[in-house]
Amino acid sequence: MRRTTVRLLAAGILLVTGATVAPAAADVIEPTTAVRAPALPSKAPAGALDATGYWTAEKLRNAIPADLPASASPAKQGSSTSSGIASDPVAPKGHKLANDAVPSTAGKLFFTDNGLNYVCSASTINNSYKNLIITAGHCVHSGAGGAWHSNIVFAPAYYNGQSGYGLWNWSQARTFNSWINSSDFTHDQAFVTLQQRNGSNLIDAVGGNGLVWGNGQNQPGTRIWGWPAEPPYNGEVPYYCDGDTYAWGGSDAALTCSMNGGASGGPWLKDRIDANLGYVFAVTSRRTTSGTPTLLSTPNTPDVKTMFDQMTT
Repeated sequence: MRRTTVRLLAAGILLVTGATVAPAAADVIEPTTAVRAPALPSKAPAGALDATGYWTAEKLRNAIPADLPASASPAKQGSSTSSGIASDPVAPKGHKLANDAVPSTAGKLFFTDNGLNYVCSASTINNSYKNLIITAGHCVHSGAGGAWHSNIVFAPAYYNGQSGYGLWNWSQARTFNSWINSSDFTHDQAFVTLQQRNGSNLIDAVGGNGLVWGNGQNQPGTRIWGWPAEPPYNGEVPYYCDGDTYAWGGSDAALTCSMNGGASGGPWLKDRIDANLGYVFAVTSRRTTSGTPTLLSTPNTPDVKTMFDQMTT
């Protein structure tokens, strides 16, 4: 029997095409494309919340929750023949574990699309670069007929208008060509590298989750983090849903959960070592249109591992 709980916690762009890493014989790897952020100003404006001076408390507060796309039909994708661990979780530098009431390894992702400011969710991923997050593809690019987003910043441990770790400006965003060209929800994943903040690396400051790929749709003990921002939620505090995921059609995993817009891109964690840290095997992509509220995601495929390997700057 599946058990699910939801708890409120107190407390100018350069296109970069992706090289394809040789896959296993039975896996066909989907190519990716990336964009780089404009260079940061030599000095941030006085009183600025981020290095560009774009974001203000009012803009953060009024950011529109990115729509969590509705899906009445399951996504379908060919099965993978490989699986593995791309990286292991790591606690913040100088700390063994990170059992904070508000997760430091997850947060809100703010961005601009077509002149309007929006917000998704995202989480940190440990790698050698130490400044990497994962989110949904639709949180960095609008999909078919759309464009790349701009002014991307990550606010880890966001709570009631503040991030105890500040805002981290983006360096590069990358997602799948099939998302960019066709809004393919089996490839609704993206990575974003961030620039250092005050000379510090993100993962050293807040910790980093591990990343796995090739996992099945049925994952016991899953935790999904997100910052839902549509009624009855307000986007100011994190929520999580706990439970056992189950198969939803061809390739989706599903978990009963009422989170809505703003929760897109939040991590699906397995094999957690504490409240904050675990292995991300999927990110929130869509929700059902009727019946019991349910979140949907295609678990990370070898394509995601290939894209992870490209995120070095």
